[in-house]
Amino acid sequence: MKKILLLIFILPFSLQIKAQSEWEIRVMPQVVFGTRNTIQRPNDEGTRIYFNNDFKRKNDAVFSPRFELEYSNKRHHAIATAALLTDKFEGIAKENILYDGVVFNSGSNIDAVYRFNTYRLGYRYRLVDRPKFIFELGATILLREAFVSLEDNIRKSKFSNVGVAPLLSYRVEWKVTEPMSLLSYGDAFAVKAGRAEDIFAGAKYKFNQNWSAMLGYRLLEGGSDSDKVYTMATFHFISLGVGFKF
Repeated sequence: MKKILLLIFILPFSLQIKAQSEWEIRVMPQVVFGTRNTIQRPNDEGTRIYFNNDFKRKNDAVFSPRFELEYSNKRHHAIATAALLTDKFEGIAKENILYDGVVFNSGSNIDAVYRFNTYRLGYRYRLVDRPKFIFELGATILLREAFVSLEDNIRKSKFSNVGVAPLLSYRVEWKVTEPMSLLSYGDAFAVKAGRAEDIFAGAKYKFNQNWSAMLGYRLLEGGSDSDKVYTMATFHFISLGVGFKF
């Protein structure tokens, strides 16, 4: 009998929580254009390589998928993100290149690969929740899985980097009409040794209670300057996304 009474007491609260919470998955098949990609390894002795100037991108535009899963409950929002990016270059070395302890001779045919995949867990709190305007602020933990490799017909060198970085997170949305809104969201942080910004700005159209679409511009920029390595990159995205709430 006590179990039945406890169930009767808890059930209304559990139904209320379920009614106030929702999940949304967003898939973004983005196209990316890189304007700057520089690396020097080691920072004090290596050759500073300007990929966009010293070599040619194998593809002018690169496919860069992004996946987001968001859980919302009232003003609380938890977000999981996976963003994948690989850029490739080729060309002839104009001078001897010292990269990560390996020397590539001048005149060598070089193939280079830049990879920067990130996996994130974030939390944002909705500070402002009005019918026409939303503002959220929070923090994100970013796990990066990155490498830069160079190879010619004889030798290959690859510098990999896996690490964790804390970022500040925000989201702002202005509902222009009932189905359409303008929004911006992203993660960013800066310290003496480096910085990172991943910012989206665009429009969202809501088809119904479940389906929506997004279109806009995304900036990915950042790098580090330490004793071990110097790296700095800038990428511009055309970001198209589809969202489904359940």
